[in-house]
Amino acid sequence: MTDELDRSRALASTTDCALCGKPLVYAADSVARVCDLCGTEQTTMIFCPEGHFVCDACHGAAAMNVVRRVLATTTSCDPVAILEQVMAHPALPMHGPEHHAIVPGVLIAAARNAGAAVPDGALETVLARAAKVPGGWCGYYGACGAAVGVGIAVSVLTDATPLRGEQRSLALAATSQALARMVDDQPRCCKRASRMAVEAAVEYLREHLAIDLTAGEREPCAYTTRNAQCARERCPFFGGSEQRR
Repeated sequence: MTDELDRSRALASTTDCALCGKPLVYAADSVARVCDLCGTEQTTMIFCPEGHFVCDACHGAAAMNVVRRVLATTTSCDPVAILEQVMAHPALPMHGPEHHAIVPGVLIAAARNAGAAVPDGALETVLARAAKVPGGWCGYYGACGAAVGVGIAVSVLTDATPLRGEQRSLALAATSQALARMVDDQPRCCKRASRMAVEAAVEYLREHLAIDLTAGEREPCAYTTRNAQCARERCPFFGGSEQRR
């Protein structure tokens, strides 16, 4: 079986273990596991209790193909609408590191469509950078990958480097503003985190980079039944009655 076909098996489940559907283990310590799809050995703290393991690259292979197509062709200036369009695709898992790349990709696509000065190759740059942020980053490293995605987008838009003080600070502050939205005492939800990150980014881009993006009203969340840890009424997106700030 080819690598491409092997990776397609990850679509067997988009909520728990990609191969058997059982809830994943989120361990306190790293273990060595061999990816069942590509055969590479990695250390991980997230794996199936039946011994299955799918690496981040294989986990998101099909979904990222969808993301690239949508972001390359959309003409919308509303990052919220683009986000919902991407997240609704059946190839996208309920949770996973794909969301870390979706957030900056959505922001770059919306900024491009709004006529902002977007560097050449910016979309592929943010997707490549965000792909390096592993799954479980929020609980294991203290920084949600969706919030880091906002910082990645700002970094690319401002051409930031570690040596450019003002641009570096803008990127750090963007991540910080998004992270502040996510301190809610609830278990992770990649859909909630992505939405919060994009909302924070819309405000930040307008206030600090003079990039004014359209942002529509919140829609009812359609993922409650797929998320075993759904915060329900404790989530600002549950029911969809609250308007965007």
